[in-house]
Amino acid sequence: MLDRLVTIALLAMLLPFVTTAANSAEPRDISGDYVMKGKGIESNDSAYSGTCSLKASGPLYDVSCFNSDTRHTYSGKGMALGDQFSIVIGDLLKGDHSSAYVGEYLVVYRVAADGSLSGRWVHAQSGANGNETLTPKK
Repeated sequence: MLDRLVTIALLAMLLPFVTTAANSAEPRDISGDYVMKGKGIESNDSAYSGTCSLKASGPLYDVSCFNSDTRHTYSGKGMALGDQFSIVIGDLLKGDHSSAYVGEYLVVYRVAADGSLSGRWVHAQSGANGNETLTPKK
């Protein structure tokens, strides 16, 4: 019984060091080119596909995605936290005035061990939402 208590006490003393080491690990750089596939959750929503480019810029990412179906390029910023990657992205239109984003989206992904990202998106104004996957290009 005493051996068991000593073992538990030692494990309890070491736990803060183990979790600190795990949390201080450098985050994985997910920069690269990806194949994008997604679909809104409504029955009348069409599937879409395209490409995305993620480029680390300090603690953030520059994000650019081209939707092959709408022929639009969406750009924005992203950030990683653990195995999550979140982006704010929009369709950048340039006109007579300063650039303006139209159709802002929030996308939250989970980064898998194989480098793919699976997530959910929501349109800021309408509430439309769906699923999206980014798969690293080979």
